[in-house]
Amino acid sequence: MTVEISLDVNNLQPLDEASKRNTYKPNTQSPRKIILFDGICNVCDGFIQFVHPRDTNNLFSFQALQSEKGREILQYYGIKCDVSTVVLIDESVNRVYVKSSAILTVCYYLNAPFSYLYSFTYVPTFVRDVCYDIFGRYRYLIMGKKDSCMFSITLRDKFIDFKSPLILDEEQSEEKEL
Repeated sequence: MTVEISLDVNNLQPLDEASKRNTYKPNTQSPRKIILFDGICNVCDGFIQFVHPRDTNNLFSFQALQSEKGREILQYYGIKCDVSTVVLIDESVNRVYVKSSAILTVCYYLNAPFSYLYSFTYVPTFVRDVCYDIFGRYRYLIMGKKDSCMFSITLRDKFIDFKSPLILDEEQSEEKEL
């Protein structure tokens, strides 16, 4: 049984200048590869749902770009918040990948045959990113978008900061049944 929860990313409030305190710090003990994605985009959500079961080495963590923690991570690395792209942050080498480079680098760490997609890095970045930008511009029109970010409960441990009263309520009700 798959349980999904909803996070309304449209109601997230921007941080004002006085309350900006970045609590994100890279995990130096156990570096992560963090995929930041557009939480309301069906294509981006599909990409996360694609990567999760194929991440057999448990390398990736996820975070929605629209979330407070997502914005903190972007701010820490000095990246402009642009929800039209996927961002991959490799804490082990302190490197940031965006757009097509992020997607292809994620594919590199997946098992074959998906790792073979990394060979597209031989295509010049500007050519790949032009195609990525065109698709990104029309992704909502082509694939649609959601009003809220839907996550499978099985992904909870894969998120950097996954706080939701729905999860706590679900866990408490399961404990009461036992």
